[in-house]
Amino acid sequence: MKAEIITIGDEILIGQTLDSNSAWLGENLGLIGVRVNRIVTISDEESEILSALEESFSRVDLVLMTGGLGPTQDDITKKTLAKYFNSDFYYNKEVADGITEFFHSIGREPLEANLKQAELPEKCKVIINRKGTASGMWFEKDGKVVMSMPGVPYEMKGLMEDSVFEKIKNTFETPTVYNKTILTIGVGESTLASQLDKWETKLRNEGMGLAYLPSAGMVRLRVSMIGEDFEKTKRQVDQKVNEALACLLYTSDAADE
Repeated sequence: MKAEIITIGDEILIGQTLDSNSAWLGENLGLIGVRVNRIVTISDEESEILSALEESFSRVDLVLMTGGLGPTQDDITKKTLAKYFNSDFYYNKEVADGITEFFHSIGREPLEANLKQAELPEKCKVIINRKGTASGMWFEKDGKVVMSMPGVPYEMKGLMEDSVFEKIKNTFETPTVYNKTILTIGVGESTLASQLDKWETKLRNEGMGLAYLPSAGMVRLRVSMIGEDFEKTKRQVDQKVNEALACLLYTSDAADE
């Protein structure tokens, strides 16, 4: 199962904002068996959004978009998606009530521009944003899905954790993923690779993956496998980790992820 991530915003392209969303999505999608095939950042332009969608859908069935859902005129993602999916708009009272409640909670009245965020494409499944005013939008067409979310990191994470991860798993029947990490200290990456050469070859031949994750003074070795049955997958990975520990001269403990 592969996905692509599209981040929208000129502020990212000119370096004013760092794209932490993609890193978080990539890591957490991997935990449910979805591998990110590509990440692209584009400007707030209709032509760029439409082109990026077409390109992504030519390669994968799931696209996650962040950004461009604010109340200002430069936020055009919602309108562009409605155009792409040939959808009219409707006024979602539940979303409007949530926006009003949100502003009342901070002692303010919503502006007309804020309430216009309750105007949503008819062809999307609305994912209520409990931490902000821009709703998530789930579109489906010909077996392909695009999930559009606000670019504010804590809002995006809230949507994913509250419902989108589960919705992805139910829609695409994602496989079981199991990771286990070995933490090594005081041994360089090349030395570890030499010590584990034969073991790593056998590991990959058995359908498992190994990632070397170096940092100052230590290297983490992440063993991962995608399977259908969790317990069987876990046993296979645990066995390989034990074999690796026997190969290494300097290791500390291993931890589940």
